[in-house]
Amino acid sequence: MTTQLPSLSPFRRGILLTTAAALVLCTGGGVAAKAADSGKASNTAQTAPENAGPSITGFRGADFGMTQAQVRQVIESEFKLPVSAITATANDIQHTAVLNVQVPELFPGSGAANVSYIFGYQSHQLIQVSVFWSKQSDPGMTPQMLYQNGESLQQYFSGEGFPPDRSSGNIATGSGIILFRASDSAQNAVLLVLSGTLAKDAKAPGKTVLTPAALTLVYAATPQHPDIFQLPKGAF
Repeated sequence: MTTQLPSLSPFRRGILLTTAAALVLCTGGGVAAKAADSGKASNTAQTAPENAGPSITGFRGADFGMTQAQVRQVIESEFKLPVSAITATANDIQHTAVLNVQVPELFPGSGAANVSYIFGYQSHQLIQVSVFWSKQSDPGMTPQMLYQNGESLQQYFSGEGFPPDRSSGNIATGSGIILFRASDSAQNAVLLVLSGTLAKDAKAPGKTVLTPAALTLVYAATPQHPDIFQLPKGAF
């Protein structure tokens, strides 16, 4: 399946960093943002305003700040998978630890997905969850399934109530479309990207179409200041 890229304004900075690497992106695969409504308004200055929007605290039962042991328990409980289904790896460049698991179906008809839980360099606590659908996660995955998964998730996040000044979507990139991105009041972020092969539309000169090859969903704790190893400025 192909989808025509939208005509959109240039990528705006400030909501999320502009590259997957800046988001500490490790491919993995999920659905249902752990986005809870903010508390009710009150007369106190400490209470979040009504338009604060949802909070991005992690993915399902895995909250930012959890340890590897806690996340392992969440994986086993939520997905009903044995300990042997979880593989531990490391990012040798960013010096982060990663727990990976393949989940048969995160929502009906979505196909198998890879989910990666990433733990900070200094804190050793959960800083990001990446969810990834492709033929690598499921040999039976098709462009149609990827498109449908992306549309379902885009509709879900669009209905969560993120303020317009902290959310956007349908942004064309060099390799696909940012279907949705948003940040909360704590600067935690969610990013949904449909990527694949770009080609000129033979039926519509001047337009480009995308044949989806992967769908990536990322939940990141303060991606503007990721807890990863970085050489100090001026070290060399």
